[in-house]
Amino acid sequence: MKLRTKLSLYSTLSKLLVLVAFIIIVPIIISLVAAQHTDNRLQNMEEKVVHLVNKVGIKEFIQEEQDSIFASYNILKEEYISIEATEKVMPVIHFENTERIIEGETVEYRVLSVTFIHAGHLYLLEIGKSLVVVKELNGVLQRVAFFVLIISFAITILLNIGYSNYLLRPFHQIIERKLKAVDNPEKFNFETIPTTTADFVYLDQTINEMMHKIKDAFSREKQFISNVSHELLTPISVLQTRFENMLSEGRLDEENTSRVIDSLKTLNRLKKVTNTLLLISRIENAQYLKNDEVNLKDLAVEVVSEIEERFTTKNITATIDFQDPFVFKKCNRDLLFTLLFNLVNNAIKYNVEGGKIDIRGYLFEETFVLEVADTGIGIAAENMTHIFSRFRRVNATFTEGYGLGLPIVRTIADFHNIQIVVQSELEKGSVFKLILKNDTENT
Repeated sequence: MKLRTKLSLYSTLSKLLVLVAFIIIVPIIISLVAAQHTDNRLQNMEEKVVHLVNKVGIKEFIQEEQDSIFASYNILKEEYISIEATEKVMPVIHFENTERIIEGETVEYRVLSVTFIHAGHLYLLEIGKSLVVVKELNGVLQRVAFFVLIISFAITILLNIGYSNYLLRPFHQIIERKLKAVDNPEKFNFETIPTTTADFVYLDQTINEMMHKIKDAFSREKQFISNVSHELLTPISVLQTRFENMLSEGRLDEENTSRVIDSLKTLNRLKKVTNTLLLISRIENAQYLKNDEVNLKDLAVEVVSEIEERFTTKNITATIDFQDPFVFKKCNRDLLFTLLFNLVNNAIKYNVEGGKIDIRGYLFEETFVLEVADTGIGIAAENMTHIFSRFRRVNATFTEGYGLGLPIVRTIADFHNIQIVVQSELEKGSVFKLILKNDTENT
């Protein structure tokens, strides 16, 4: 899982836990707030009523014919005020939830009860507020709080994702520019990634330092292979000439003649390996020009004609199918011929008797795809990462070759900025796809 995904997931889960906790706690808090708000309102009303009684007198509220009781309800029965004479002193304000029967209807109220003295007489004041109103207020507050929480949660998630993307942008740039598709250390991008995060600065510097060392080692290795390959050709040619002269003189007996012939075969194999390494070294050192324009279909026809004898030997059928024409510009024709020749030769080598090889070409979006597909033995999944390694043959059943055919293909492809995609299945065959594009990179 990517770091950005993990950070976003962690942020989302943590905020989700906080949201769940708030959803559990907030209704309780809102209920307490609503109850406190109701009690405060009742107290304010109580102060106003007492003040009004002291101002206008108790007779405005209680008359003798009213049996010393005053009660007032609003039209919706949401609030009521009751004053009556009493003999029992209530030392403090008392709140309780109780029921009142109003006009035959039972209504739940939150009731404030308090006693006060006026004109030497003790009175009980009750002020009630319908609990239906309190519950409605509670519900409104809870809905508002819930929507605020959801909106806040969504906003913080978006902000966190945006900030994580911004924060990790240098990290992704390091991955894209310096860690992905770095097949050739000499093409490595040493440009510093701009960032204010110390960890990313250190990572960038460390990768650059490491790649400088790898580039130096790679350059020394290429130079060594080039020098050794070049120097080996002379003694190999000298030995080959001597052995050929010994055979032409006819002075050797049958046993020694056989030994010399075997030695010549060994020298030929060594010469091929040396020439191949020298070719790879020259390609990697950009010693070839790219001034040609190649019609890929014509190139495929030429390769098939060149290797036709091997098709006949294994009874393999070859087809060439180009749905779209394509001329590859700014390339080296000889190297492209070698690339395609090695792919087709490989398809023959690992094919079955009476098998097929299809060479297909077609346009795909802004690229051209050249496929070499066979019905051979295929490549095991565990060997897919090693097929382009030098001197490593992924199928030990075949002793032919030295494990340099596909490395040459990769080297020539990299030289021309050609992408290679390999698909293979055991006992069903393989498909090598070359993805080509005419652009400034081929200059």
